[in-house]
Amino acid sequence: MQDLAEPPTGRLTGLQRLLGVGLPPRNIDLRFPLPPRNRRGRRPPLTPERAHVALGQRSTTPEEYLKELLAIVLDVNRWPLSPKRKFPLLESLAGWFYVAAAPALLELLADDGGIPEPAGRRHVLELHDRCAAALMDGYRILFARDYGRSNFFYVRARNRTYRCACRMLELIKLRQRIAGMRYLRLDPDAWRTAHTVFAAMRACEPVDVVLDTLSLRNQSLDRRTQASLRQHYVSLASYGILDYTGWPERDQLAIDVYAAAAPDAIRVTELDPRLDPRPWYLYASCYDDEPPAHRPPDDARQGPTLLFDHRALAAHIRDDTRALAAAIAARDNFRTPPRLARIESARRTPVAYLLQRNLRINDDWTDDAPTPEQHRDLRIYAGFPEVRAHLLAVFRRDDGRVKRSRELSDLFAQRSAMIGEDDSAPQQSLWYVLRDSQNSMRIKTQETRFTNRMFVGNLLAYGFGEDEVRTPRIGKVNRIYRPMTGMVLLDIDYLANFGTPVRLFACRTGQTADASEDPTLAPVSEQDLAGEPMTALLIHHPQHRWGIITPPQDRLWQGATVCIQTGKRLTRARLGEALDVTNEFCRFQVASAKFPDTPPRYPQRDTTTVRQTATTPVG
Repeated sequence: MQDLAEPPTGRLTGLQRLLGVGLPPRNIDLRFPLPPRNRRGRRPPLTPERAHVALGQRSTTPEEYLKELLAIVLDVNRWPLSPKRKFPLLESLAGWFYVAAAPALLELLADDGGIPEPAGRRHVLELHDRCAAALMDGYRILFARDYGRSNFFYVRARNRTYRCACRMLELIKLRQRIAGMRYLRLDPDAWRTAHTVFAAMRACEPVDVVLDTLSLRNQSLDRRTQASLRQHYVSLASYGILDYTGWPERDQLAIDVYAAAAPDAIRVTELDPRLDPRPWYLYASCYDDEPPAHRPPDDARQGPTLLFDHRALAAHIRDDTRALAAAIAARDNFRTPPRLARIESARRTPVAYLLQRNLRINDDWTDDAPTPEQHRDLRIYAGFPEVRAHLLAVFRRDDGRVKRSRELSDLFAQRSAMIGEDDSAPQQSLWYVLRDSQNSMRIKTQETRFTNRMFVGNLLAYGFGEDEVRTPRIGKVNRIYRPMTGMVLLDIDYLANFGTPVRLFACRTGQTADASEDPTLAPVSEQDLAGEPMTALLIHHPQHRWGIITPPQDRLWQGATVCIQTGKRLTRARLGEALDVTNEFCRFQVASAKFPDTPPRYPQRDTTTVRQTATTPVG
């Protein structure tokens, strides 16, 4: 690594540096809860070679390997070893742990996520988190000891102190990734350690010195092989800036990939009290036990405060999303923005829209005023196929065969699970509404192994009670959060108050008798249709008007002329802006001169007049 000390320029200067004269003061109180040292229990291996042998002898499976590694780290942390012995031991153990953890976590990310969380997956992630936490504690012990010594001893440990700081932030970043895979908050102690370590080092040392990273040994999770302390700290903050609770687990790695492609897009500076708050400002104080916040601290006892400015990141995301949309419309992969080109092609478009959506200011999960939870008989149909089937049943509600085929789905829609772990299931598996507004809704339910599967980006049809669920709203799962094991909160975005199944065709541009007329007024024949039809949903929102939802695809994109088939009717239309792209659907604005001016309605409840009162969305 680059040496933190500058080369001596003369005898007197060299002697002063040797004695630590003139070093910046280290006067930030660390406030670390350090474990007591004792010699009781098993003696740890005292060299990396012995530790490697012990790991090989006592572990035959990946789980046993991690358990043995955890036991060795805990023994090393409590045993009174000198820094010269403990540091190389921790470096070797951290490297072996990362080599084992990176591919295992990547394999778990490839699985379908969301809720419910399988018990086996939870057990494996908790074991990885305990190993990372124990290693972090080991480096924290060394850091606190070296940081608190006199200048004479500190000057000889400067490089080790800086490396310990980098390793702590790397391990905390890994713990953040593990928490993100479970939609949990990072442990407050880890956040406090990260803020304190960076503030302490920034006050007395340069924090842009680059070191080899743990990911140099395995780049499955992080492609950076070198990074500075500042880069580790900014990378840790990026998960909060881009709101990991609004990402499918398998796409969360794209936060790292994109942030690494824009290394200077998030600036960290000392807070100037004269600066007015801005939407792109975040604040972190030395002793905060939470991610950077949107408001500066009121209590000066929180120590020095840093300002995160991510305005440049927002500009990059906005420009890259527009450029990607243009590249898709032009069917030209060479126009893909370089920062997004690092994302695998199959996930690139959903990731771009996730970046754009999740950078917006969201309410924090802890910002809710304590309101009594309400049961309100919420019923939810989840997934594109299930939403389409429910809408078909709504429009064919007088068909007895359709009604009988939907009885089981209607029953499942009333609860998050039909089977419970214990006698509390009938009550706790209901959907409880915590907040309901014009644009979104927050709900809570018990989570067990029998909970119905839902994930971020999941398409939903929902309503309250028997009457409203027959005139359902269309929405999607926007965020997931687990305040604790066994309980899950979901944010639902409101997309439309009407939806109907249709078939969507690519269509030739129409020609009208008058060139000034809207081309969508041109008559449509089967000869105008191109390619195979696509199953889709035509939707309507009171403010955003008409839209269309398709399965994931890039064949029909914004600006394309399409034909919408409802029954035997064909209507020519043009796709507008792509409003949302997830792993389950794409949502576009759509316009046609043949769309009615009056808002569409679902069939009325009176079954004798269903066919007369059900409005057709296109004419």
